Amino acid sequence: MTRVIDGDTIVVRTRDEREETVRYIGINAPEIDWESDDRRGPGWAARTLNQRLVAGQVVRLELDAEPRDSHGRLLAYVYAGDVFVNARLVEEGWAVTVRIPPNDRHFHLLLDRQRAALAAGRGFWGEAAAQLVDWQAAGEYIGLPATVEGVVRRVHRDRQSGIIFLNFGPNPRRDFTVVIRPPFGELFLSPEERYLNRRVRVRGIVEAFQGQPQIVVQLPEQIEVISSSR
Repeated sequence: MTRVIDGDTIVVRTRDEREETVRYIGINAPEIDWESDDRRGPGWAARTLNQRLVAGQVVRLELDAEPRDSHGRLLAYVYAGDVFVNARLVEEGWAVTVRIPPNDRHFHLLLDRQRAALAAGRGFWGEAAAQLVDWQAAGEYIGLPATVEGVVRRVHRDRQSGIIFLNFGPNPRRDFTVVIRPPFGELFLSPEERYLNRRVRVRGIVEAFQGQPQIVVQLPEQIEVISSSR
């Protein structure tokens, strides 16, 4: 028996009648604002798809190198019949790929599914394409899919973490920023040369980190170069 918490977390009852919270490996679904009465956001859409796939069903759990996270949740690839649920959420455009070694057995498969969903405009990728936003207004779209447009004024690679930041305004800690985390940075060749002082459009979910609007990207295809800055 399975019940759904959100787009990437479920609770299962095992054969020995224990309840286990299961966090899907390799994906992140959009966050749900549980305090809001509005259920039209991408987090709710991801939860709805997850419910359709697994709610009330017997599922099979495939573990990877580390079986639990720091919260004690089981980490698993989830199968409902012949449906690989983690991958279906990504290919329908309601989750993105993450890589947290050593649990990365299906990383490349999931990333290929994300690339296909992005190209086809499925799920929140299509919603983001339809919502063009100037970078200065990005903070008004927290939690929503959008395509944010602006000129990249600074490209910074943090030596300790390996994270690449594309900053759009004069304040790199407050203004809209694109975040490229390892290992996805390996896919972005010469970001300084490609993006610095160029007008771009970035597609994804607008998030907030300590009040700063940002989009975390995984694929170069999420960033469209429009022109050089004038």
